[in-house]
Amino acid sequence: MLTRSAARNIGTSQDAVAQKAVSEKGLVLAIAIESLPPKEFSGNARVHYHVRHAAGVVAQDEVIARVNAYGYKDGILDNPVIDVRWGLPDKRRRDWDNLIACTKPLIDGLVHAGVLKDDSVRDYQPRYGWFDSPREPRTEIRVYSKEGE
Repeated sequence: MLTRSAARNIGTSQDAVAQKAVSEKGLVLAIAIESLPPKEFSGNARVHYHVRHAAGVVAQDEVIARVNAYGYKDGILDNPVIDVRWGLPDKRRRDWDNLIACTKPLIDGLVHAGVLKDDSVRDYQPRYGWFDSPREPRTEIRVYSKEGE
C-alpha cells in the first residue's frame, strides 16, 4: 500500500514525465509569477464583481509585464501548448477546478500581450501541473510552439 507521500511523488513524477513530452526546443516563452492565481476567480469566491475585476486586471498586467520583460517578439502563436504549473507553498488540499478557474486572468494576460489570438478552446492546448514550493507560492507559465514537437 502506498503512503500519501509516495502517491503524491508518483503523481509529481508522472507530471515531470508529461513535462518532457514537449521538447524544450519548442519553448517560446517562460515566465514566473511570485504568487498563486487570484483566488477571487475561484468558483467558491463570494466577492463583488468589482473586486474580481480589479484582481483580474492586476493579474493580467503582471503577465503582460513579464512577457515584455522576457522580450517576447514572436507574435500570435497558432495553437500553442500553454503549460501552467502552480508552486504550492503548503500541504493544504486544493481542488484542480478552482486552480484552473483562477488561472483565467493569466491566460487573458497572454492574449493582451499578443501571445495568443484568443483564449477559446481552439486557440491553445492547456496543460496543468503543480510542484512543492515551500513558503514561496508561485505560478509558472511556459508556452510551447506546435512546430517544436
